[in-house]
Amino acid sequence: MRKSRNRRHRGNMLILITAILVGVIIALILFSTSLVRIMGTSGEQQTAIEAAAAAAARDLSRIVVETPECGFVSLSDFAPVGTYTQAADGYALPVKSINTLIGTARVDMIIADKLGQQLMIDLSKQDLQNALTAKDTLVATLKGALTKTGFGYDKDGNQVRPYLSAEDAYKRNDIRMSGGSTYVTDSLKLELGCLEGGAATGTPLPNPQSKASVAANQRVGDYYKSYVNIPYLDTDFMFGGIGSSIKIVDKKAWKPTLAGVPYQFPTIVRAEAVQNIKDLHSSSGYNTQAVACAQPATVHDPLPAPGALSISFPDGRVPEIQSPRDCYTNANLAAAEEDPMDLLTSKNGDYPKDSGSHMQNKPWPLDESNSMHPTGDVWKVGLHDWFRRAGTKANIDSCVNMQNQVLDMPSPATVTWLAPISVGGPYMNLGKIPGGIIHIFRFNQDGTVYYRSRPLTPYPLYCASNEQMYGESMVAIRNSSVGTQTIVINNKGPNPPDDTVVLTKVWDAYIRDEVRNPGRIKGGKHAGEPLNKPVVAFGGKKSKNGQIAFTTYGAGSGAVGHGHGAGHGKGKGKGNSGPTGNGDNGWPPLIAPQSDFGELSNPPATIMNPMPAGTGKRPFYESTGTAVDIRFRRQVDVTDVVLGPPSASGETGYIGIVGP
Repeated sequence: MRKSRNRRHRGNMLILITAILVGVIIALILFSTSLVRIMGTSGEQQTAIEAAAAAAARDLSRIVVETPECGFVSLSDFAPVGTYTQAADGYALPVKSINTLIGTARVDMIIADKLGQQLMIDLSKQDLQNALTAKDTLVATLKGALTKTGFGYDKDGNQVRPYLSAEDAYKRNDIRMSGGSTYVTDSLKLELGCLEGGAATGTPLPNPQSKASVAANQRVGDYYKSYVNIPYLDTDFMFGGIGSSIKIVDKKAWKPTLAGVPYQFPTIVRAEAVQNIKDLHSSSGYNTQAVACAQPATVHDPLPAPGALSISFPDGRVPEIQSPRDCYTNANLAAAEEDPMDLLTSKNGDYPKDSGSHMQNKPWPLDESNSMHPTGDVWKVGLHDWFRRAGTKANIDSCVNMQNQVLDMPSPATVTWLAPISVGGPYMNLGKIPGGIIHIFRFNQDGTVYYRSRPLTPYPLYCASNEQMYGESMVAIRNSSVGTQTIVINNKGPNPPDDTVVLTKVWDAYIRDEVRNPGRIKGGKHAGEPLNKPVVAFGGKKSKNGQIAFTTYGAGSGAVGHGHGAGHGKGKGKGNSGPTGNGDNGWPPLIAPQSDFGELSNPPATIMNPMPAGTGKRPFYESTGTAVDIRFRRQVDVTDVVLGPPSASGETGYIGIVGP
């Protein structure tokens, strides 16, 4: 009986142990199933929130903002193809990434430093401050667009709603989640911040990198590193987190602001959302939060044709200008005592082509003061603006070395002067005069500078671009080694005494900076984009004979001269210049008035049309137009012809017509 009871006891224990073991196994199975389900849902939720962060970053990269300082700006560059970015002339404008603007200011400062030009360094500092002001405007817009009802606009004027895009991306992944979990409505939150430690940007280092002044911990490969100070001279430069592609970044490194940086530039998107996980043992389930951060990206604008810098000698070579550097180092051009260059701008369109246009005084660009600067300083402003057009690709060495480029001699050295000596009269052979030449500098695709020259004649004349910078200086070079040349004119019947015109040794100078003010708000009709000049407008397309094809828009004629005396021509000081009375009429048509717009010419001077109105991509995005030009005109004394000796009251003009 005892053995029987023991067997029953052992049997009961075995049943109990088996039952406990089965229960444990079932519990483990249930726990494992729940764990796998939870882990799977958690992984799926992380995928969903990363998709949301990336979608928001992608939308932020598309948003474009218009600023008075820099024109259209964004986190990304865009070529001039947008319908929302059209200038008043109908053509689209480029969009600049804030990082590109910062990088351009840094490259230009390095070039200015290598040239030893403090004025150009100060202009680079001004460009940086303008970029940072535009940055603040952009960041405010981006933050507003990250709210549930917020939005911005892309380059074509389409609304961009980052929050809705992020929420849609999350929900698409939410549908695929296992286990019956659901997105908690309106739980998505988007914020902008910075990335502690930084990462690679999409902004390339200066070229050559040996001149970049960038330490190993300030770069990632060939690109600047974000969120680290990369100063040059006494100026701080820091780049925002904008890469070459959309990228998920470490959420632990995300900070709303950073300490110890020169300025805040939040671009990194932090996305947070709540997911409700259904619990097998609870009807309500429980909530779990997921976070991800993404870095926006920029596309690369190659800037195929930033525009040409030109030095124009329509009246022959200026002996004092042997290289571009001489335009600001020559003693006459560098000193303001002789004749400070009047700074002007064209209002109500392009002067003198647009009806109602006129010239108006323009303050000095650095301090808005009444400018009393010499020609050389104004040229430095134009030179800086031309470097700026090349963006971050400008080759530092090439930009510095081109200043010493020996300028070509005119070819032919002399030309036959064929012109009527009276309106409507026959063309007469007046003898030989110096041949004109234009020296053209443009950027190659690798950022190096290319030089060429071409023959140049006095006509056609060129407009002043609306709201851009124009400078004029009479007696820019007073006692040129060119000397004088006397031309004998037969003008008084069958047995006339000899009358003469004298090509003097005095040069006047005119500067047209068509790219000083970018954008529609301050940049006028063409928003600071290059205009037409057929002698510089050349691109990559070639004609059948293998020569480079030129883009021209033709010379218009017709009466010009809007606003005589309103700030152009005679260089008597701001507001007092321009052709006035008999003092500077020249001797049309042989000798034009002493103005580079030819206001009082008879017949009217031929004026080059800047560009016909159009739409779409700007013609001078892919082919070269003129950006900055300095034009030297040789004073011609016609006192003997107009007044006759022995009067010495003076009558000055410029060579006008030189051929049919």
